[in-house]
Amino acid sequence: MTKFFKFIPVMLLSFMWIPPLHALNPQELTPVMEGVDLYLLQDETYFFPANYSPSDETIFLPLKKWDLIFTGDHINRPTDSIDKENINHLIPGPFNHMMVYMGKDTGGLAYAIELNILSLEQGGALSLICLGSDFGILRHPDTGYMQDRSQMTHRWARRLIDSAREQLTANEEQLLARLHDDLIMGFPYQLEIEHSGNLVDHNIYLVDDGFEGGASCSDYWTTLFETYANLCIKNVRMGVNEMEDYFRNDPQGSLTYVPPEVSPFPGKIFVWQMLDLGFKAIIEAPHVYPCDNTEESGVVLPSLIMDSNLLEEITPLNLPIPASWFSRFFR
Repeated sequence: MTKFFKFIPVMLLSFMWIPPLHALNPQELTPVMEGVDLYLLQDETYFFPANYSPSDETIFLPLKKWDLIFTGDHINRPTDSIDKENINHLIPGPFNHMMVYMGKDTGGLAYAIELNILSLEQGGALSLICLGSDFGILRHPDTGYMQDRSQMTHRWARRLIDSAREQLTANEEQLLARLHDDLIMGFPYQLEIEHSGNLVDHNIYLVDDGFEGGASCSDYWTTLFETYANLCIKNVRMGVNEMEDYFRNDPQGSLTYVPPEVSPFPGKIFVWQMLDLGFKAIIEAPHVYPCDNTEESGVVLPSLIMDSNLLEEITPLNLPIPASWFSRFFR
């Protein structure tokens, strides 16, 4: 009898009409921290709509607390304040953003925490965002934000292997305390490159300094896990030589131009052109892992975290009806 009643909610979906899911415009993606207590979120399964590539049908990955969500190739909209398609090229790999699932509230709405940038001029901050409910039936009253294909072409999630996940849960109290404080204070987004703005200065500094001055969407989490759970996710940085090769020879990397908001040049210039002019990336000091004092230099990338041996695939939900039926609502 128990199995039968568990089956009913999914079975009923096959007879229900579900409205198409559309994300709000970036300026409407307001944090929902004011009405949600991070400490009261429950570690309940959320069925995340996922497609590894644009041509894949949507499947549903059952997420647990601390699962890592990866998205990529954000789509430009007329109201966007930054050129997302160029940002897609600027960050190597099909997945250029990550967030972490934190649980559900008592109403069944799921939440994740992300460090995102809304514009290069205004910056960005750490936010608690609502992902909606399972299969998109419910929405948060303050935001309709969903990770759907109207905003990006790639969505996936991976889970820390048991030993790594246990390390996080054993240190959950201090992890949540830091996350709570950073949400309240609006921990800032930090670009991973710095330049003086002087055309005579050919040094472009790669920023890899932990929490100092802010962080990116990916190195915020690696720093958090290292500092408060002694969990070091290694081999997640792209070094200077690899980055130069990417911008010179990769089909997408060679299309990348320097965002005008941070460019020392008055007109449009591609990254490879800057390299030809003698500009070069500089790393002042390698990152030192606190777990064993080993070193690694470069910029933390979501796609490299995604491929870490500390992460594993999540078995998708086996629906009693074809998944293709649902994919019509998660395009």
